Amino acid sequence: MSKAPMSKAPNVPIIGGGPAGMSCALWLGNSGLGPIIIEQASELGGMARASPYPNEWLLGRPGETARENADAFARHVQQAKVECWLGARPQRLARRPDGGFDLELVFADHRVRSLSCPAVVIAAGTRFRGEDFLDSIANARTLAQRGRLHLGPTWAGESGADLGSHVAVIGGGDNAFDVSRILIEKGVKATIVMRSQSPHAQPLLVDRLRAHQASGMADVMAGQTVAALNEVGGKVRVRTSDGRAIEVDHVVLLLGYQPNSDDPWLDGLALAKGPDGHLVVDGNMETSCRGVFAVGDIANPTHPCIATAIGSGTMAAREIQRRLSAR
Repeated sequence: MSKAPMSKAPNVPIIGGGPAGMSCALWLGNSGLGPIIIEQASELGGMARASPYPNEWLLGRPGETARENADAFARHVQQAKVECWLGARPQRLARRPDGGFDLELVFADHRVRSLSCPAVVIAAGTRFRGEDFLDSIANARTLAQRGRLHLGPTWAGESGADLGSHVAVIGGGDNAFDVSRILIEKGVKATIVMRSQSPHAQPLLVDRLRAHQASGMADVMAGQTVAALNEVGGKVRVRTSDGRAIEVDHVVLLLGYQPNSDDPWLDGLALAKGPDGHLVVDGNMETSCRGVFAVGDIANPTHPCIATAIGSGTMAAREIQRRLSAR
């Protein structure tokens, strides 16, 4: 096991290299501290890198996709010479008697490193929900491996995707209605299967989809769940809880997002969580454990987006800088 080299500036590890983690690292570095981004993937970007869709909400970056936003943020971090440990995962995080922390990491090539630090920032983000669906519905994982069932919205927005002529979209939220509209505008019929009797999506997104119902390109099966999936004659037969069946080319699971707050390395700190698993933070993005901050979507169940992620990273960095400067 090797120790991270100590510098004059205190090291502050940031677990996660998405927009929130990169923003926090940039501000910490500009404040004279020693941020280290720890990212399990081979490149920075987080969930933003998984999105091929245009992001018209981020001020100053019109016309870019979320993936292009991630590229721009990563270039900025590189230009700022922020230290990044890619392909690394936390194994253990423990609080020392003096209030500091010991963090142990393992890399993809099995190297192990550890460092001591006065504060830790958790920017581990969220993941697509649906693993329980894949485990509970027969054939679901097999269909996913064959590229017929897709977890999350990414596939439907890729420029080279073979969309077929009919797609079943499972879910009733913003993504379900917006992705269905995008599919229809590409000439693909979309059938939404949702558990609730009424959509959870924004009314504007619902209205945009309903405009296509008269043409038969959009269908909404409300109050239904998926009871069975079978591959039949090159199609996927989706049987719903009321016994109806539709045959489609692909199935897309859009069941929302789950915070990555359940990793075992976090267990020792017993951080307070909300009912949906998001980490509870105060106005400075500090968790229930003093010195441990959480930024981005892992701590934001209400307004998750790139803009709020960037802002929360900044807030945590400013508080860490203020606190360490006062020592």
